[in-house]
Amino acid sequence: MAAETRVKNSASTSGVLAQVASRARVSTGTVSRVFNNSSLIPSETRSRVLSAARELGFRPRVGVRSKQIAIVTEPPHRTVMGGYVNTLTQHICYALSRVDAGITMITEDRIGNLADCWFDGVIGIAWEDRTIEILKKIHNIPMVWFSDNQSSWCHTVFTNCYENGKLAGQYLLGKGHRRIAVIHDPDYTGCGRAEGIRIAIREGGFEQDGFLLALSSSEPLHLSVKRLIDNGCTAVWVPGEDMRALEVNWLLQELSGKRVPEDISLLGSENPGISEFQRPSLSTISIPLHDMAEIAVDLVMEGECKILRKVEIPAKLIERNSVMSLK
Repeated sequence: MAAETRVKNSASTSGVLAQVASRARVSTGTVSRVFNNSSLIPSETRSRVLSAARELGFRPRVGVRSKQIAIVTEPPHRTVMGGYVNTLTQHICYALSRVDAGITMITEDRIGNLADCWFDGVIGIAWEDRTIEILKKIHNIPMVWFSDNQSSWCHTVFTNCYENGKLAGQYLLGKGHRRIAVIHDPDYTGCGRAEGIRIAIREGGFEQDGFLLALSSSEPLHLSVKRLIDNGCTAVWVPGEDMRALEVNWLLQELSGKRVPEDISLLGSENPGISEFQRPSLSTISIPLHDMAEIAVDLVMEGECKILRKVEIPAKLIERNSVMSLK
């Protein structure tokens, strides 16, 4: 019986190799070497073989892992320890390990190598246009992104940037602040957050002019802090999970001699284990990174790549001691 099983498995493997070889216009030996990650195969040939295998619905056996998942992320020199990308990557890796998935880390500076690797799904924590364009050309595998503006070509798991800004605006307006600054990224998410505050101002029945000072994070933070002080702002929101709020807190108190929150209130984004230990402890908009990672892994492991899903998870306000009521 064991011998018969081995013969059947051998025949099945030979059939797979032959079909992939025919589609990729190479020999079965070349297909076998690609499936076994031989370094002797040229990149163009490897890409053609892997593409043919995906189109036929075949996959090489990678050890005993159930699936091989690529995590596309920023290069290490751009990643802040304890920040958004770093924390989300940790949650994703842990969630993948629990379902016994293999993990391939691919940074954006090595995105050109993506076609040379075998994977069953992609989870992206990256922003560069070149990265997105390369991934759009890969078909028949599930991909998950963490921004809803990519929902036309992959699964998305996200918090609504407009709603996050609206939440921040409603909170600061409710505390009596009428001159608010926001230091935001000049991208889709950052501009959406700033627009969310404008929506809160408009829906609150307040005049738009004079309420919001939108500052781009592309300029040095110390200049942004000087501008918000010169403009008489009583509160500033610093979204983004890269610890800029901590730097703004230091600039306000140590460089500018302002008291937080007595002179200027500060609202940040949550950095678990860090925000609560600042002086003063920071009130924040908390992005549920753990939940986002778990859902992303569920989506990529399900293997569905035709029917795309958008999963929105609400952020929440964590109130501590860095925002003063002016009422």
